[in-house]
Amino acid sequence: MHMKKILLLFCVGASTCLNAYYAFNVIRPYDRYLWTGPQSKGTFQVNCFGAGTYHEKGAQWDHTNVCDVLQLFESTQSTLAMVKGFDPQSTVGQVAAALNNVPDDGIRGHVVPTGHWSMKEAGIGARYWLSHWFNLGIYIPLYHMKLCNISWCDCTKNITAQDLLVKELVTNNLASNVRAWGGLEIQKPWSHRGFGDISVIAGWERNFPQQKPILTDVLLSLYAGLSLPTGKRANENELFSIPLGYDGATGILFGGTLGLIWKNHFTGGIETHFTQLMGNARNRRIKTDHGQSNLLLLAKTCAHVDWGFIQRYRLYLGGVNLIKGFSFNVAYQFQKQGNSILSLNSNDYITAIANSSCQFKEWTLHQIQVDANYNFGFNMSQDAKGKPTLGFFYQHDFKGRRALRADRLGAFVCLTF
Repeated sequence: MHMKKILLLFCVGASTCLNAYYAFNVIRPYDRYLWTGPQSKGTFQVNCFGAGTYHEKGAQWDHTNVCDVLQLFESTQSTLAMVKGFDPQSTVGQVAAALNNVPDDGIRGHVVPTGHWSMKEAGIGARYWLSHWFNLGIYIPLYHMKLCNISWCDCTKNITAQDLLVKELVTNNLASNVRAWGGLEIQKPWSHRGFGDISVIAGWERNFPQQKPILTDVLLSLYAGLSLPTGKRANENELFSIPLGYDGATGILFGGTLGLIWKNHFTGGIETHFTQLMGNARNRRIKTDHGQSNLLLLAKTCAHVDWGFIQRYRLYLGGVNLIKGFSFNVAYQFQKQGNSILSLNSNDYITAIANSSCQFKEWTLHQIQVDANYNFGFNMSQDAKGKPTLGFFYQHDFKGRRALRADRLGAFVCLTF
């Protein structure tokens, strides 16, 4: 096919066809670097991978402020704002009334949270190739996340009567007060493991050899599918609780790849991945005052979220079959999710205030990846079954906005039958 036609087909296909609360990168079992290229009709492939994070940290809204993971949205949490916006007759409302004349000077009533979050992930996928370069696949991720070493440092001084009042009513027994007033555990570590959201995807992928001295091949792929809400939901009564998926939301997945091969051994291209989540309603913690910080939210109510559109772009350069089956890539990846919109299902609280939460605002994440693999099937006969490909990868999140950053090491095996 002529090069112009290939480019036109990619543009038309791409134009027509990461975690709900906290932004961070995960390995998608359907990512192309985990699999070997287009296969003939009747070919069956199985892939499994494993990876773990280290050097975990947070990146606040301005890109430059790298911090502890529990300071992702704010460097300190305000306990004075925490009790605002409630019924004056309630227990929390009476505490707010007692503190009504206590000014917030940025120190009084502020606490600094610290903790350690980490994640291990694995996945398995199966893909069957049909005629005309189409394929069907199912992809199952597994996660193990934990939050530990939680501590809260009270910034309130012991100078004025107002300082002592804040300590007496709130910060001296912060964990027990927050538990009693809102049912939120802020001192208790947690560990969750289980399946993530399963993806079912139909794809098309084909090489177009080129009779040219430099450009020798063009790869084109398109895919579309569904992300099913099989992962564990966030526990709203846990601090910094992270769902093992999109928190009960079904997602529409689509994207494509345009890859170029020069001199039969050097490759480069762009991958596009898009996710549109379906809105869903469930009990969620919300802000009841504009000044509240995002970890100390006492109110919980049923709310519907229209999730922001998720985009992911990957640019790569590398070599293919450089040494009888050895290939490698160096890639840059950019991810972004737009603002999400929260709609409350009752009139107990104000929707505009609830939507001021940083958890529902736009986030971005930039990453560098190096991956290498060896295709043992390169030296095997065409009829051989179970041709293995073994690969390793390293990922470094170097920049982000309202996102968790980490380094990641992983390995994968792909078997082709």
